[in-house]
Amino acid sequence: MLYFVIIVVTKEIAMPEETKRKVLNISLSPALYREVERLAKEQAKAKCEFAREVLRQYVETDKRWKEIREWGTESAERLNVRNTSQMEELTEQYRKEQSVAPQSV
Repeated sequence: MLYFVIIVVTKEIAMPEETKRKVLNISLSPALYREVERLAKEQAKAKCEFAREVLRQYVETDKRWKEIREWGTESAERLNVRNTSQMEELTEQYRKEQSVAPQSV
């Protein structure tokens, strides 16, 4: 049996574009639905607000990982790293240098 989460908007209210809501209908397995219910209740949130928060966190995390991957790619190009073994060698060299470098207080 599938449960459906449905948000119905009956009329659009004049709001700035960034605060307008769009409807997203999703279906969840019964087990996932129960887990969402449990977590939302634990956090004293409505299921829809809980789902919005989870999606916001996912989007922000995805953006951050894209930035990290871009930085990694740019760093690899700048250092002329072509494979993981070269990266491991550079990492090991950096760690050795750091372990013998005087610690500033």
